[in-house]
Amino acid sequence: MRRIIMGKHTVEEVFRTDPERLLKVYSYKKEDPFFRELENAGIKTVLVPKPKLASLVQSESHQGFVAEVRERTFLTPKEFLSTAPEESVVVLCDSINDPQNFGTILRACECFGVDALIFSKNRNVALTPVVSKASVGGSELVPLIEVSNLADTLKKFQDAGYFAVAAERSQESLYTFEFPKQTLLILGAEGKGIQPLLSKKADFRVEIPMEGRIDSLNVSQAAAVFLSFYNLGKY
Repeated sequence: MRRIIMGKHTVEEVFRTDPERLLKVYSYKKEDPFFRELENAGIKTVLVPKPKLASLVQSESHQGFVAEVRERTFLTPKEFLSTAPEESVVVLCDSINDPQNFGTILRACECFGVDALIFSKNRNVALTPVVSKASVGGSELVPLIEVSNLADTLKKFQDAGYFAVAAERSQESLYTFEFPKQTLLILGAEGKGIQPLLSKKADFRVEIPMEGRIDSLNVSQAAAVFLSFYNLGKY
């Protein structure tokens, strides 16, 4: 299976970490040092006009680089849990259908060292070119678990020792919350939030207190805040 990614940083991350996945790179930036590096490494490169590049991904936000890559291998819950570290944070995305938000969540996950991200095969945006660009390479680096049933997956993780923390309005403040060593952080879509079934199954419901006149962050911003506090608790 092949997939299209876009964005110079995302293509670079694949090249640096797993170059065998790079099947073909399209660009109009012949003089760019990265393009020459790809050529010298024997990666198949194709020079195309700028409008053609945009048409490949239906976007102007490609930073001059689009690539065909081999599809990523997704983990199963069983595969991940068989080697999960004793101190671990996993993110579960519930119906994140905005590609910018999903990409930015993946970026935050990579930056904060998340061990894996779980998403639904049917209720979540796929790994589109826009997601790959917004993730700045996170879509290609964070271990991914694609599942059909989020509730069943949540139970598997809880049975394995993880505590589910739902990021939603609550009396429990993130500022005083002590994260379990094995945390499954549940993030819901803006507007709808976390579906009631998952919220009910969560061990904790925790909110970020708002001090200003705007009463909420978007889900990708909230993800970064929660993950930074999880890491803070480790030190």
